[in-house]
Amino acid sequence: MTVGAGQPLHGEPALPGAKYAAVRAILAAALADGPAQVFGVPRTDDTRVLLAALDRLGVAVTWTGAETLTIAGCGGEWPAERAGRPAQIDAGNAGAVLRLLLGATATLPEVHFTTTYAASLGQRPNGELLDALRHLGVAAEARDAEGRLPITLRRSKLHGGAVSIAGTRSSQFISALLVLAPLIGEPLTITVTDALPSASFVRLTITMLAQAGIVIESDADLRRLHIPSPQTYHARDWHLPRDFPSAAVWLAAGALVGGALTLRGLSRATEDGAAVLAALHALGATIINQPAPEPDQMTLSVQGAARLQGAIIDGAPLIDSVPALAAAACVAAGTTVFTNVGALRLKESNRIDDLCAELCRAGADAVAGADSITITGRPAGIAGGVTVDAHQDHRLAMALAILALRARAPLTITGADHVAKSYPAFWDELARLGARVQAD
Repeated sequence: MTVGAGQPLHGEPALPGAKYAAVRAILAAALADGPAQVFGVPRTDDTRVLLAALDRLGVAVTWTGAETLTIAGCGGEWPAERAGRPAQIDAGNAGAVLRLLLGATATLPEVHFTTTYAASLGQRPNGELLDALRHLGVAAEARDAEGRLPITLRRSKLHGGAVSIAGTRSSQFISALLVLAPLIGEPLTITVTDALPSASFVRLTITMLAQAGIVIESDADLRRLHIPSPQTYHARDWHLPRDFPSAAVWLAAGALVGGALTLRGLSRATEDGAAVLAALHALGATIINQPAPEPDQMTLSVQGAARLQGAIIDGAPLIDSVPALAAAACVAAGTTVFTNVGALRLKESNRIDDLCAELCRAGADAVAGADSITITGRPAGIAGGVTVDAHQDHRLAMALAILALRARAPLTITGADHVAKSYPAFWDELARLGARVQAD
C-alpha cells in the first residue's frame, strides 16, 4: 500500500468494535448458562480466530446481523469434551485470543494450539502462564521453555488453591487465570509477584466478568485476586463500544494534517481512552469532547492542524496506542519520550525496535531504549520516498500510514494487509477521508 502526503482529512471514520472487550464478551457468552447476543462485534481476524476456536470447542455461534453474534452458551462445560477426541485450535496471529483460551480450555482432557504465524505469534512467550497452569494441576507442553507454540494442555488434576504469577510480561496471563477460575469448582487466589504495567486490561477483565455474574475480590493494586467458588457464568446481552486504539490513529492523523474528524461510540469508562486523550493534549493536539447520545459514550472531534510539541508520556496505560502517538511525535517540535513501554517488545512485532527502525527508514529520528522510545521531531515533515515494513503488525501498519501524510514523498508499506487483525476497513476509510492511497 502506498500513501502520499495528505490533504486535510474530513469526515467520520467508521470505527470497529473494541478489540479486547469483544474477546472477553464472546468468551463470557460462550461459557454462560444460556444463549446471549453480542452487539458491535468487529469482523476482524481476531474475531474470526476466536469464532473458529469456539466451533472446534462445540459452541454454536451465528452472525445474526452485520455486527451481531448470537451465542449458545455451554454452561461452563465445553461440548468438545463429549466428542472424545482432543480439540485442535489454530490461534492465528491473535495473542489475546490464545492466552484467554489457554485459561478457558484448561478444563478439557486435551487441547492442542498451533499457529501458522511462526515469525509473529509463534515467537511470543507463554511460559509464565503455562507454569501457573501446571501449579494448578494442568499438564502443559510447549515447543520450548519459554512456552512458545505449539502448546498442548491436559486437564490432569486441575484444582484451585493459590497460584503466583508475574505481571510484567503480559497482563493477558492474569486475565486467562481469571477466566479459568470459575470453571475449576474450587476457590482460587492469584498473587501478582511484581509490577503490572498493563493493569487496565486486568481491570477490564474483572469488570466484564462481574457483568457475567463472576465475583472477583481484589485489592486496589491488583496484587491479590480471590475468586470464590462455586460460581457460574450467567447469560446476558453485550453491547460493545468502539475501539479506542483505532480511534487514536484518527486523532493523531487529524493533529498531523488537519481537517475535521469526528469519532462516535467511544466508551467514557476506558482507562486507555483517558490516557490517550491526556497524551494528545500533552503533545499539543486539540481534541473536543462533544455531547453523545448515550451517557456512557463520548463523541470526539479533532479540528485543524495542531502545532505539536514534544512531551514525556507514560506509555503503560495506552500501550496499544503508542505507535500512532509515536507517528505524531515524529513531526512535533522538540523531543518526545515514551516511558514504561517494555511490553511492546512482546506484541505482534517488537514494537520498540521494529517501530523505531521503520520510523527512521521513513526519515524520522527515533531511538529504541530497553523500556522507552525517544523521538526528536521534525516539524517540517519527513522525507519519505521509501518502502517500510509493518512487520506483520496491524498497529505498525496504521502508524506508518498516518506518518506518510506528513512525508515529502509517498511511503510504500509492505504487510499492509495485517490491518485486518483489528481494522479491516482502515485503508478504505483513510482514502474516503481524503488521503491519497494506492494499492500496490
